Amino acid sequence: MGRERNDGFTLVEVLVALMVLGVALMSLWGFHWTSRQVNVSTKREAAALALANQRLEELRRQVASGKWADNCTEDAPCLDNCGQYFLHTQGNIWCERTTVADPDPVNGWRRNVTVSVRWREQRGGQGQVSLQTILVQ
Repeated sequence: MGRERNDGFTLVEVLVALMVLGVALMSLWGFHWTSRQVNVSTKREAAALALANQRLEELRRQVASGKWADNCTEDAPCLDNCGQYFLHTQGNIWCERTTVADPDPVNGWRRNVTVSVRWREQRGGQGQVSLQTILVQ
C-alpha cells in the first residue's frame, strides 16, 4: 500500500497568507495617502511663496520707478496696494497681507516690508508663509 500524498496548501495557510497580504497592502495605502497629503500641502506652500515673492517684486518696482510714497506706512498704504486682499487661484483662496513698517529713525530711506500669505488646509487648519525684506528708496 502506498502512502497518501498531500500536495498543496491547507485552508489555514491560505487564510494566514491573505491576512498578511491584507495588512501589508493597508500599510502601503496609508503611506500612499500620507504622501499625497504632504504633496498637496507642499504645492500650496510653494504657490504661497510664489505669490508673496510676486508681491515683493511689485513693491520693488514701485520703489525703482519712484511711485513709492514717503507716507507709505502700516496705517497709510501706498498706492492702495498695501493691506489685505484675497486671491482665488488653483481652487484655493489665498489671503495676502502686506505690512510696511514706519521709516527707520536713523535711516529714513529704509522700510521693512513683510508679505504674509495664508490659506486653508484640506483637513482644517491654516497654512502661512511670510517673506520679509528691506526696501531702499
